[in-house]
Amino acid sequence: MAGFLTGYQTMDLLASLTFGIVIATNVRALGVSAPRDVTRAVCGAGVIAGVLMMAVYGGLCVVGYELSADLATVTNGAVVITASASAHFGIAGTAIVAAIFLLACLNVCIGLISCCGSYFAEELPSVSYRACALAFAVFSCAVSNLGLDAIISFSATLLGALYPPAIVLVAMGLLRRRCDAVPAVWPWTVGVTVAVSVAEALRDALAPALALPLDALPLAGMGLGWVLPALLAAALSSALSVLLRRRHARA
Repeated sequence: MAGFLTGYQTMDLLASLTFGIVIATNVRALGVSAPRDVTRAVCGAGVIAGVLMMAVYGGLCVVGYELSADLATVTNGAVVITASASAHFGIAGTAIVAAIFLLACLNVCIGLISCCGSYFAEELPSVSYRACALAFAVFSCAVSNLGLDAIISFSATLLGALYPPAIVLVAMGLLRRRCDAVPAVWPWTVGVTVAVSVAEALRDALAPALALPLDALPLAGMGLGWVLPALLAAALSSALSVLLRRRHARA
C-alpha cells in the first residue's frame, strides 16, 4: 500500500488524463474516425505503454532492493538510480542516467506545457497560446530549481488531494455508459471524493496530529479513506435518480 500511495508522485494517472487527449487527436489525424476504433487504438497504445512501464518499474524495484541497505537514508529515488549506474558503469553510468532523465523529463514537459497552454488558450481567448505556454515553461523552470526533495514535499499534499478524484474519474470512465444513464452520479461521486481527499490532504499538510471524523472510515488507516464515501455517493445518487425518474414517470 505504501508503494501504491507513493506511486502518486509519478503522476502517471494525472498525465494520462492529459496525454490521452493528445494521443486520441493524433489517432484521428491518422484517419481513424469511428469512436470505437479510436478507443481501440488508444487502449492498444495503453497496453503497450503499461507493459513497458511494468518492466521499467520492475527494474527499479530490483535496484532499490539491491541498494536498500547501503542507501537506507537517502530521501529520493534519483540518488539510488545514480548510485546504481555509477557502481556498474562508473562515470559513464552517471552520464547515461543524466541523459535518460533529460530525455524522459523533456518529452513530458513538452507534452504538459503544450496541453496546458492549449487548454488555457481556449478558456482565455484574450491570452494567446504562446503566452500561456511561455508562462507555464517559466513557472516550471523556476520550481524545478528548488530541488527534488522540496518538489516532492510540496507536491505530496497536492497529489494526495488530486489523485483520488482522478482514480474515480478513470473508474467511472470505464463504466461511462452506465454512469451516463444516471447523470447525477458524476457530480456527486466526484464531489464527495474531492471533499474527502482535500480535507485529508490539508490536515496532513497543516496539522498532521489533528484527528478527523474521516479517520474512522474503513481503509482510512491505509490512506484510502475516500473509497467508501465515493462508493456511497455513487450508490445513493444512483438510487435517488432512479426514484425521481419513476416519480416523474408516474406523474
